[in-house]
Amino acid sequence: MCGIGGFYYKPSHTAMPDGAELLKEILAKQRHRGPDASAYWLNKTETVGLCHSRLAIIDLSPLGDQPMHSSCGKLTIVFNGEIYNYKELRIKYEALGYGFKTSSDTEVLLAAYQLKGKMFLEELRGMFSFALFDHQKNILICARDPIGKKPFIYAETDSGFYFSSEIPALGVFTDINRSIDHSALAAMLLHNLRHIPEPHTAFHGIKRLRPGHAMVVCEGKLEAMWRHWNPAPGMVRDAGELRDVIESAVAIRSQADVPVGALLSGGVDSSAIVALMKKHTNQTIRTYAFGAGPQDEDLCRARKVADLFGVSHKEFYFDANRQLQVFKTLLATWGEPIMLLPLIHTYEMSEAIHEDGIKVVMSGNGADELFFGYTGHFQTAKISRFLSGVALLLACARIAPDSWRRGPLKFLLERPGLRKAAYYKYKAAEQWPLIIPPDVARTMLNYVSEEMSYWGPLLPNKDFIDESNYLALLIENAHSITISSDLPAMMASVEFRAPFLDKEVIAAAMGIHFKDKVRKGGSGEGLKHILREAVRDLIPEEILYAPKRGFGMSIQEEDVLKGPWRQIGDRLFAEANDCDGLFDTKNLSNVWSRYLSGDGRVDTSTIARLFAIQLWRNHEIANF
Repeated sequence: MCGIGGFYYKPSHTAMPDGAELLKEILAKQRHRGPDASAYWLNKTETVGLCHSRLAIIDLSPLGDQPMHSSCGKLTIVFNGEIYNYKELRIKYEALGYGFKTSSDTEVLLAAYQLKGKMFLEELRGMFSFALFDHQKNILICARDPIGKKPFIYAETDSGFYFSSEIPALGVFTDINRSIDHSALAAMLLHNLRHIPEPHTAFHGIKRLRPGHAMVVCEGKLEAMWRHWNPAPGMVRDAGELRDVIESAVAIRSQADVPVGALLSGGVDSSAIVALMKKHTNQTIRTYAFGAGPQDEDLCRARKVADLFGVSHKEFYFDANRQLQVFKTLLATWGEPIMLLPLIHTYEMSEAIHEDGIKVVMSGNGADELFFGYTGHFQTAKISRFLSGVALLLACARIAPDSWRRGPLKFLLERPGLRKAAYYKYKAAEQWPLIIPPDVARTMLNYVSEEMSYWGPLLPNKDFIDESNYLALLIENAHSITISSDLPAMMASVEFRAPFLDKEVIAAAMGIHFKDKVRKGGSGEGLKHILREAVRDLIPEEILYAPKRGFGMSIQEEDVLKGPWRQIGDRLFAEANDCDGLFDTKNLSNVWSRYLSGDGRVDTSTIARLFAIQLWRNHEIANF
């Protein structure tokens, strides 16, 4: 797990700055991602430069350091992530004649490209982002894992192509367009979004490589981009086969040359992971939990599970005053606004984990989206059953009820794959005018709807609940799934591994009908039904069927905003920044006042996101 960065200048760019100094600056800005080693490489003409900050987890020797060169000397790579099936691939490539000089998964990537070309991406099972320079073809190949667990940030300018793991690292390049993208910030305010959706960022000149995508850069120009991952259902037939897939995902993530710990919330997902980890190690597993205080229900559950499994367990508590400084640091590191209190909790826990001498922990991220674990899934399942029952009627919109064609449910009349995109168009029309001046709102693009229109039609499942959760996994809930697995952990030099986000587990989940995930009724027992069945023998019933509680659920946004963070909120909204004309600052101040007075038309979620934008804007002016 690491930080990567680099550049590829165009041949026409004559006034090249000192490449070595730029790479050193990138390394300094991303040192938290890899404090164990750092290095950079420049080609002979200094038009291509790559750098790498290393968090050593596999092959701890200097042979595993990067940038790494192939044994033939024709390839150079910087890689962030883990290839979990690297041992299997190594055996395969050795049989094909490749001679390895290290025991690292990084060299397996070099061998895979050398032997398979661009098709090698399909063989990888892991989380990754990397840039690989092919000296003979003079091309830079960049890629990102299917779900986007590892970030890849890039910029194209008249001078060339730049990339990094975090936005602030690109601040070393002075010719990037730093103007604020109004549509990007506005997208963050829509419905369930709490981050700026990829491939966009808060800045016009900076983009993110989409999950499951790759691209080729030649002579400083982006030449091609393609999707290397297609969502396809697996062939899991029952809970027993699902168990096998999940256990395999845990087993391969237990591989490391350092101890592997786990986050333990006391819920089904994390408890199952810890139980399965015990089957694949003889060492005492260290587990960690976070909550409001010793009596927090989450912590009480976690203690019970820890005692049951005989692990070494530690817990940490919320400190509202310290959290504000942590939040500022999170925003500065992320480089753009994001709002999710559990990110702060996760950083606090990650820092304590790092101090405890652990570099790698497993988490249950993604299970609720894949196996439908939220109470709202009961309602979404009802809608799906209804739609499948009247599919022929809805195919002909002219005979749908007038109230449907005119009201908020009209999005259900769209064809499968585009229904949620249509819903976000409706939400923009409803929400933006409350915060953004109408003349500004009319000029903006709906990035959320655009992305959902891109990904939605690719899903083979046609039931609405599958469409909704697949798009939540890739776009809507990225803040709590992939971003929360990388940003707060890497700030503390800790790697999170998420077995439920394994591509084989994702395929298995896509192949399971929603009726086997959500059973009729309103109790928590009906959620994640097949997952509970798959791990029933591992977890006591009091945990297996306990009511759903999200991470940090006992720490509510409203209590924080109206309590310890109120004074900073008063200052931020009294002196609100219009973000280059996106907002009416008087309106923002009025919205904050109405919220504090208890006006029910102003919801906490919207205020929280505006708070984050204002806090980021104040910090961003001085730091990027």
